[in-house]
Amino acid sequence: MNLLRWNCWGRGNPRAICILSDLVKVRKLDFLFLSEAISNANKIEALRIKFGFFQYFFVDCVGHSGGLTVFWRHQVKYEIAGYSRNHIDVVFTENNVTSWRLSCFYGFPERQRCSNSWHFIRNLARVSQLSWCIFGDFNGLLYSSDKFGVVPHPQNLLDGFRMVVEDCLLSEIDLVGGKYT
Repeated sequence: MNLLRWNCWGRGNPRAICILSDLVKVRKLDFLFLSEAISNANKIEALRIKFGFFQYFFVDCVGHSGGLTVFWRHQVKYEIAGYSRNHIDVVFTENNVTSWRLSCFYGFPERQRCSNSWHFIRNLARVSQLSWCIFGDFNGLLYSSDKFGVVPHPQNLLDGFRMVVEDCLLSEIDLVGGKYT
């Protein structure tokens, strides 16, 4: 299955939508997750049609923050297993067998709420015994080298996020593309 996560801070920026539309077509995506998709049902439906997806599920934004959307093709067998302002949990079926789970995650952006995100991830890890993948915008870093800029990221936040990754038996997947994508 070909998956992509896209952060939409552009709030409907036509250039970003064109780039994303090209990515969807070139990469022949089966599933797309948008975080910070500050939008409404009519705009999400228009994107579904533009991108050629069969269906979508979205969690509306609150004010001018948040908003999550997943799109998928008709051949993808899925079930939305849960959702909140911070995640959409999808269980996939392949060959008529429920086989794995994907959590599309958007962490709290405020540093003082990082521990809430970490607690949330730990709880998601306990939800099911299925093979699990979690991706999205964690608003957290594993290593100081992951940060762009000269101001160092606080060590306690690096350590806290690293502990979550270890506690949940997660492993990082290498990025394809620019370093800070």
